[in-house]
Amino acid sequence: MKIGRLLLKRLTRSPKSRPVRPAARSKRRPTKAPVRAVPPKADAIARGDLLASGFIRPDERLKHALEGFLLDQRSEHTRRAYAKDLKRFVQFLLVRKLRHGDEPLSRAVVIAYKDYLLAEKLEHTTVDRHLATLRSAFRWLAEEGLIAKSPVEGVRFLNPKRLSKTIGFTDEEVVRVLQAPNLHTRTGAQHYAILMTLFYCGLRRSEVCALRTSSVQIERGQPLLRLRGKGNSERLVVLTEPVWNALRFYFKMTGRSPREDRPLFTAVRNNRTGAKGNPLDPSMIFYVVTKYAKQAGVANRISPHSCRATAISNARDHNVPDRAIQEFAGWASPDMITRYDKRKSAIEKSAAHAIRYGAENRYLPPVSSDRAELPLEEPAGAESQSNSIRSRSVRSATS
Repeated sequence: MKIGRLLLKRLTRSPKSRPVRPAARSKRRPTKAPVRAVPPKADAIARGDLLASGFIRPDERLKHALEGFLLDQRSEHTRRAYAKDLKRFVQFLLVRKLRHGDEPLSRAVVIAYKDYLLAEKLEHTTVDRHLATLRSAFRWLAEEGLIAKSPVEGVRFLNPKRLSKTIGFTDEEVVRVLQAPNLHTRTGAQHYAILMTLFYCGLRRSEVCALRTSSVQIERGQPLLRLRGKGNSERLVVLTEPVWNALRFYFKMTGRSPREDRPLFTAVRNNRTGAKGNPLDPSMIFYVVTKYAKQAGVANRISPHSCRATAISNARDHNVPDRAIQEFAGWASPDMITRYDKRKSAIEKSAAHAIRYGAENRYLPPVSSDRAELPLEEPAGAESQSNSIRSRSVRSATS
């Protein structure tokens, strides 16, 4: 009984409180749970970005979207230019993929493409055109829901403020060029009609190639051209009497009837295939202009666009209103007028020729040829002028 009571007493007795020792701090830092790295492809797909491989080899949905983007352009020339620009961008992505792997199309890739174009020594206007093509294409894909945001947004364009390299003709050069074709041959009659259309109507060479005999119309007794230019916009260009006579002479020499709806300018002869009904290629217009410019002794770098710029410059010289020039050239904005006026900065009419201060005839002592870095030829009459100045200075000194 005593043993049982002792056991029961020990079991029911509350244990003594013992001081709790603080746990010793571990010198080791607690290890964090490893963070799994998200692959770039998965991250790009999650954000809705397009990978380079997806643009190089597009799937059916992306392919249909790009085809729709090209077909939405009004002009066939614009479609070809956009397709060519996109092809060049794909070629850049192929080369970049070999070095950087399959990466998402981001703003950095577009900036690298801009640097690549600049390294190719392209003009700044050409680089901006390539970037504008990508901007339009990626905006289209964003509207189609294929990408979340265009990678071109935020990329700075170059926006060059340079004078155009296109050089216009002077009036004397135009006269010599128009006198060069041989009007006793069918080819010469056609080339003369083409040159007259370029110089007097200010057409683009693509517009000249697209002319048809039905484009020549007569309204209110006035012959004119009804044509479609950039943006599929229609405009009327008056055919003055010299141009109308050149076209009638061309019809007589070639034996073609203007009443038949056919291309206006076709091959007079074709030694390769024999086909004569197709319209002239734009390269043929370039050949015609450069051929007769060379025969006329024009040494400047010219093109069919020089004829268009010359026509606009001549119209401004004769005080034609800007609104009339804008309709004549088929422009949507009048800002293009000053850009195409090649005589606004003519050397012969420079304001520098009119500046006079009264100190232009100061005597310049001769310099030995070994000290001159750039020896210049003395213009005709300069020696006599310098001798007269020297004699006046000597007389004033002795007196």
